[in-house]
Amino acid sequence: MRKIIMFILLCATFTTDYALNTRHKNENDTKILRLTRNEKITESIKSPNGKWIVFVKKSNFTIPSNCFYPAEKGEQANEIWIINTKEMSKKLLVAPHFNCGDVSRVIIDPHNLQFSPDSRTIFFETSAWVTSGDIIINQHRYRFEGDTPLGSYNWDWLFTPEGKQIRLYKKV
Repeated sequence: MRKIIMFILLCATFTTDYALNTRHKNENDTKILRLTRNEKITESIKSPNGKWIVFVKKSNFTIPSNCFYPAEKGEQANEIWIINTKEMSKKLLVAPHFNCGDVSRVIIDPHNLQFSPDSRTIFFETSAWVTSGDIIINQHRYRFEGDTPLGSYNWDWLFTPEGKQIRLYKKV
Protein backbone atom coordinates (compact mmCIF):
# COMPACT_ATOMS: atom_id res chain seq x y z
CA MET A 1 0.00 0.00 0.00
CA ARG A 2 1.26 3.47 -0.74
CA LYS A 3 1.39 6.23 1.80
CA ILE A 4 -1.14 8.97 1.47
CA ILE A 5 -1.95 12.03 3.45
CA MET A 6 -5.45 12.29 4.79
CA PHE A 7 -7.08 15.22 6.45
CA ILE A 8 -9.86 16.07 8.82
CA LEU A 9 -11.75 19.34 8.60
CA LEU A 10 -12.47 20.77 11.98
CA CYS A 11 -15.62 22.71 12.65
CA ALA A 12 -14.18 24.19 15.81
CA THR A 13 -10.68 25.22 16.82
CA PHE A 14 -8.35 22.95 18.85
CA THR A 15 -5.00 23.18 20.73
CA THR A 16 -1.88 21.04 20.93
CA ASP A 17 1.03 19.69 22.86
CA TYR A 18 2.91 22.54 24.47
CA ALA A 19 2.12 21.12 27.90
CA LEU A 20 2.63 17.46 27.06
CA ASN A 21 6.40 17.77 27.12
CA THR A 22 7.04 20.74 29.40
CA ARG A 23 7.17 21.37 33.13
CA HIS A 24 4.09 22.51 35.03
CA LYS A 25 3.99 26.20 34.20
CA ASN A 26 0.41 27.00 35.13
CA GLU A 27 -2.92 25.46 36.08
CA ASN A 28 -3.88 24.73 32.45
CA ASP A 29 -0.67 22.79 31.87
CA THR A 30 -1.42 20.66 34.94
CA LYS A 31 -4.97 19.97 33.68
CA ILE A 32 -3.65 18.97 30.25
CA LEU A 33 -1.15 16.61 31.85
CA ARG A 34 -4.02 15.04 33.83
CA LEU A 35 -6.02 14.56 30.61
CA THR A 36 -3.12 12.63 29.05
CA ARG A 37 -1.90 10.71 32.11
CA ASN A 38 -1.22 7.01 31.44
CA GLU A 39 -1.62 7.52 27.67
CA LYS A 40 0.91 5.89 25.33
CA ILE A 41 1.48 9.05 23.26
CA THR A 42 3.70 8.67 20.20
CA GLU A 43 3.51 12.28 18.95
CA SER A 44 1.66 15.53 19.59
CA ILE A 45 1.30 18.98 18.06
CA LYS A 46 -0.04 22.38 19.07
CA SER A 47 -2.33 24.33 16.75
CA PRO A 48 -0.97 27.65 15.39
CA ASN A 49 -3.69 29.56 17.26
CA GLY A 50 -2.84 27.77 20.52
CA LYS A 51 -6.37 26.53 21.20
CA TRP A 52 -5.87 22.81 20.52
CA ILE A 53 -3.50 19.95 21.23
CA VAL A 54 -3.68 16.92 18.95
CA PHE A 55 -1.90 13.70 19.76
CA VAL A 56 -1.46 10.15 18.48
CA LYS A 57 -1.70 7.37 21.04
CA LYS A 58 -1.76 3.60 21.11
CA SER A 59 -5.31 2.24 21.24
CA ASN A 60 -6.65 -0.90 22.90
CA PHE A 61 -7.29 -2.39 19.43
CA THR A 62 -4.88 -5.21 18.59
CA ILE A 63 -4.23 -5.67 14.87
CA PRO A 64 -5.28 -9.19 13.79
CA SER A 65 -2.20 -11.21 12.82
CA ASN A 66 -4.09 -13.36 10.29
CA CYS A 67 -4.96 -10.50 7.91
CA PHE A 68 -3.14 -8.93 4.97
CA TYR A 69 -1.71 -6.03 6.98
CA PRO A 70 1.95 -6.59 7.95
CA ALA A 71 1.96 -6.21 11.72
CA GLU A 72 3.79 -7.84 14.57
CA LYS A 73 1.78 -10.24 16.70
CA GLY A 74 -0.01 -8.23 19.39
CA GLU A 75 0.75 -4.83 17.80
CA GLN A 76 -1.76 -2.13 18.71
CA ALA A 77 -3.28 0.38 16.30
CA ASN A 78 -2.95 4.15 16.79
CA GLU A 79 -5.71 6.72 17.17
CA ILE A 80 -5.82 10.52 17.07
CA TRP A 81 -7.18 12.56 19.99
CA ILE A 82 -7.71 16.31 20.38
CA ILE A 83 -7.69 18.47 23.51
CA ASN A 84 -9.61 21.72 23.74
CA THR A 85 -7.39 23.73 26.11
CA LYS A 86 -10.06 26.32 26.83
CA GLU A 87 -12.64 23.77 28.03
CA MET A 88 -9.99 21.25 29.21
CA SER A 89 -11.71 18.38 27.43
CA LYS A 90 -10.47 15.71 25.05
CA LYS A 91 -12.19 13.91 22.19
CA LEU A 92 -11.36 10.98 19.92
CA LEU A 93 -10.94 12.23 16.32
CA VAL A 94 -9.71 9.17 14.43
CA ALA A 95 -10.42 5.69 15.77
CA PRO A 96 -8.67 2.60 14.39
CA HIS A 97 -10.56 1.06 11.48
CA PHE A 98 -9.71 -2.44 10.38
CA ASN A 99 -11.34 -4.86 7.98
CA CYS A 100 -9.41 -7.97 6.93
CA GLY A 101 -11.35 -8.22 3.67
CA ASP A 102 -11.42 -4.58 2.57
CA VAL A 103 -8.14 -2.62 2.48
CA SER A 104 -10.00 0.62 1.72
CA ARG A 105 -11.32 0.61 5.30
CA VAL A 106 -7.98 0.39 7.12
CA ILE A 107 -6.74 3.27 9.28
CA ILE A 108 -4.45 1.94 12.00
CA ASP A 109 -1.23 3.94 11.87
CA PRO A 110 -1.91 7.70 11.66
CA HIS A 111 1.26 9.76 12.19
CA ASN A 112 3.08 12.96 11.16
CA LEU A 113 0.38 15.34 12.40
CA GLN A 114 0.25 18.85 10.93
CA PHE A 115 -2.18 21.73 11.35
CA SER A 116 -3.16 24.07 8.56
CA PRO A 117 -2.08 27.67 9.17
CA ASP A 118 -5.65 28.65 10.18
CA SER A 119 -5.84 25.77 12.74
CA ARG A 120 -9.03 24.41 11.12
CA THR A 121 -7.58 21.34 9.40
CA ILE A 122 -5.41 18.51 10.67
CA PHE A 123 -3.34 16.58 8.16
CA PHE A 124 -1.77 13.21 8.88
CA GLU A 125 -0.15 10.31 7.07
CA THR A 126 -1.35 6.72 7.13
CA SER A 127 -0.82 3.59 5.10
CA ALA A 128 -4.54 3.54 4.31
CA TRP A 129 -6.08 3.07 0.90
CA VAL A 130 -6.94 5.92 -1.50
CA THR A 131 -8.36 9.04 0.13
CA SER A 132 -11.50 10.90 -0.79
CA GLY A 133 -10.09 14.25 0.27
CA ASP A 134 -7.44 16.63 -1.01
CA ILE A 135 -3.87 15.32 -0.92
CA ILE A 136 -0.60 17.07 -0.04
CA ILE A 137 2.27 15.84 -2.20
CA ASN A 138 5.93 16.71 -1.88
CA GLN A 139 7.28 17.20 -5.41
CA HIS A 140 10.77 17.73 -6.76
CA ARG A 141 10.55 20.42 -9.44
CA TYR A 142 13.06 22.26 -11.67
CA ARG A 143 13.40 25.98 -12.44
CA PHE A 144 14.20 27.15 -15.95
CA GLU A 145 14.63 30.48 -17.69
CA GLY A 146 13.97 29.52 -21.27
CA ASP A 147 16.19 26.47 -21.81
CA THR A 148 18.65 27.45 -19.06
CA PRO A 149 18.32 25.35 -15.87
CA LEU A 150 18.31 27.45 -12.68
CA GLY A 151 18.18 24.68 -10.07
CA SER A 152 15.56 22.60 -8.32
CA TYR A 153 13.36 22.64 -5.22
CA ASN A 154 11.13 20.35 -3.14
CA TRP A 155 7.83 21.92 -2.11
CA ASP A 156 4.53 20.56 -0.82
CA TRP A 157 1.57 21.01 -3.19
CA LEU A 158 -2.16 20.53 -2.54
CA PHE A 159 -3.96 18.34 -5.13
CA THR A 160 -7.48 17.00 -5.57
CA PRO A 161 -7.91 13.18 -5.62
CA GLU A 162 -8.27 13.53 -9.42
CA GLY A 163 -4.75 14.98 -9.65
CA LYS A 164 -5.64 18.65 -10.22
CA GLN A 165 -3.18 21.00 -8.50
CA ILE A 166 -4.97 23.40 -6.17
CA ARG A 167 -2.10 25.50 -4.79
CA LEU A 168 1.30 25.57 -3.15
CA TYR A 169 0.90 24.31 0.42
CA LYS A 170 4.34 24.86 1.92
CA LYS A 171 7.86 25.70 0.79
CA VAL A 172 10.19 23.12 2.29
